[in-house]
Parts: sequence; structure tokens; C-alpha cells
Amino acid sequence: MDTAGCNTAGGSGTIKAVAVTRLNRGPLRERNFRLLAGARTISFFGTNLAPIAVAFAVLDLTGSATDTGIAFACWTLAQISTLLVGGVIADRLPRRLVMVASDTANFCIRTLMGALLVTGHARIWELFVLQALGGAATAFYSPASTGLVPETVPPSLLQKANGLMSIARYVAFPVGAAAGGAIVATVGSGWALFLDGATYATSALLLVRIRLPARARTAVAPNFVAELREGWQAFTEHTWVWLLTTWISFYFLITYAPFFVLGPYIAKHHLGGAAGWAVVLTGEGIGALLGGIAGLRLRPQRTMVSIGALFVVTAAQSVLLAAHAPVAAIGVAAALSGFAFSFGTVMWDTSLQQTIPPEKLARVSAYNWMGAMAFLPAGYAIAGPASSLIGMSTALVVGAVWIVASTAAVISVRGVREFRLRDVAQQGQPELAPAAIPTT
Repeated sequence: MDTAGCNTAGGSGTIKAVAVTRLNRGPLRERNFRLLAGARTISFFGTNLAPIAVAFAVLDLTGSATDTGIAFACWTLAQISTLLVGGVIADRLPRRLVMVASDTANFCIRTLMGALLVTGHARIWELFVLQALGGAATAFYSPASTGLVPETVPPSLLQKANGLMSIARYVAFPVGAAAGGAIVATVGSGWALFLDGATYATSALLLVRIRLPARARTAVAPNFVAELREGWQAFTEHTWVWLLTTWISFYFLITYAPFFVLGPYIAKHHLGGAAGWAVVLTGEGIGALLGGIAGLRLRPQRTMVSIGALFVVTAAQSVLLAAHAPVAAIGVAAALSGFAFSFGTVMWDTSLQQTIPPEKLARVSAYNWMGAMAFLPAGYAIAGPASSLIGMSTALVVGAVWIVASTAAVISVRGVREFRLRDVAQQGQPELAPAAIPTT
């Protein structure tokens, strides 16, 4: 009797049985993903708490709106300029370790900033420097996080895992903002930043508990520049990746930024003030939460075409704002936009994770993040001057027309139009996450 053959068959049967069982489980049944999701949720909470604390800390020091803008610019520009380094490091080293290091650095930065404010020793240049250091540290976290998700769940659960991450992001948004505002109003910005530091520490402690097998790289590039080039080749290899990254970058510049820069001004003069604008932002938040929930189950057949069709809907909020439509109508349009953004993000992340080789995923994600973020500060900066030249309503309509026309052009490209997500559950060969493969 061939005992080796029996052992092989038995082992194969065991692996398949485990795989089928896991296909019927949700991502939160996976210990490593629970820890990662917990870390990301607490991190999202701190991310939405911090801007309010930083803004009022700067205003308390100098009273200058310009200085407030500089403080946020320091964070954003440092993050953008460091993203590619973060992508290389996250593909070179264990991603969990990279994220722990990023959280630890931000814990130290926020704690120091809080201590300077609470003791009354803070100076504005110190806050600028610490903001820049925080942005640089965060640049290592984002690409590593995108690359780590596929290591914590089997391929069949990737989309649900990304959907849960999106839900966590948009639940944390109002909770974090409300907590930040309450703490700043009662005990001050310094204490709010202490809490932000605590969220980084908690995230790091959760990430430390994740246990994953060593991640092998098939071919290590000889130096940093070569690794960047290798990542760029992977980024440009698929038309839909680089083309949609370019498309979304211009969306932020031409459509997204003007809406959020000009919106408060129009709300103040035509929509009942801050309360009216709050309705719009609340609508966006509700829509984004629903988009994350939809991302748990809905899988459009033509993935990128569906994302494009959803983003066409975002033109409605710009047109309605330009027309000074009733607040309720703009709020509904904002909800549709939030849904498009959230659901589209789930589909995009899942598509990248399925398509890009794991050893290059963080670098491709870094190029995507950098492309998407690079134009946003410019959009914020030029929205005001541009509207002074052509008028606010015209600037908003231009953004609406651009997103409709550019989307039609982009989804007509074959590489975008024909892309489809793989359905792992129907491939006949259930796959396991690395940590779940039994060893002998």
C-alpha cells in the first residue's frame, strides 16, 4: 500500500476542507485581520481627532489662519514627498513592523506636541516641524497597510475585508471629529493631542500581536533606485492602474477641491450658514458609510466601468451647489458622492491586491497614493483665485463637466473597460491566507 500517496491525499483533503470552511467565514473570524482592523479603526479615530486639535493649537498661539494652513501643508507635503520611500521599505521589510514603527514615531510626535502645548512652551515653528515629521511617518503606514490586508485574510475574503476597513473609516470620522472638538473646547488642544498619541500607541500594540509567516521576495532589486524603478514598472504595467490614478488626481484638482473650498462660502451666504454646510457633510458621511456596507457584498461585473459611472454622479453636488439649490438636495447629492467614493475605494483596493504581485504591492500603492494626493493641495490653493476670475458657480460647473467628460473618455479605454475582479470562490481551488497553510 502506498502510504506516501495516502498521506498526500489526506493532507490535500485536510487543506481543502480548511479552505472551504474559511470561505464561509467572515474576515473578522480571522485573528490577524481582527487585530489589523482594530488597529486601523483606532488609527482612523485619531486621524479625525487631530486636525481640530492642531488647528486650534495654532490659532491659540498666533491667531493666524495662514499659520493654520502652513501647519496642515507641512504634514501633507512631508507625507507626499516620503510616500515612495515608504512603499519601498514596506516591500522590503515586514509590513507589520513598518506600521508599528510608524505608529511609534507618531506616538512620540503627538505626545511631544501635547506636552509643549500643555506646559505652555510651544512655539509655532516647533509645531510646523512636528507636523512635518508626523506626515513623513504616516507615509510609511499607508502603503504597508494596503499590502498587509491580503496577508491577513484568504483571497476570497479580500473584498469584505476592504469593505470593513471602509466602514471603520467612516464610522470613525464623526466620532473622532466630535471627540476632538469636545476635548479642545473643555480641556484644550494639548490634551486632545495626548489622546491622539494614545491612539497611535494602541494601534501599535494591536499590530505587535499579529503573527504572520515570513514573507519571501522572489527577486530583490540591488538598490533603492532600482526598487523604485521596479515598482514604477509594476504601476505602469496595467493600463487601468496608471490611467485611473491620473484621472482621480485631476478629479481632486478640478472637481473635489473646489467643492469643499467654495462650499462653506456659498453655505454662509445662501444656504443658512454653518448648519446648512453641516447637512451637506453629514450627507456625505452617511453615503460613505453605506458605500462601505455595499462593498461587503456587491461585486460589479465591469469593475472600473462601475466605479466611473458612480463618479459621474458626483457631478450633481457641484451643479446643485453652483445653482444654490436647497440644502436637502445638495445633501442627497453629497450622500451619493460619499457612496461613490467609499464603494469605489473598496473595489480599487481589492483590484490592486488581486492584480499586483504581493512583493510589489506596497510600492504600487505608494505611487497611487502619491498621485492621488499630489494635486489635492494645489486644488485647495487655486480654487479661491480661480473662482475670483471666473466666478464660483462657473468653477463648480467646470468641475462637474470635467468629471463627466473625463470619465467617459477613461472608461472607453479597453484596458479599463474590460477589467474584472476575479471571483476566487468560484475558481474551484479555494485559496488560503499564508498564515493558515498547515506545515508538516
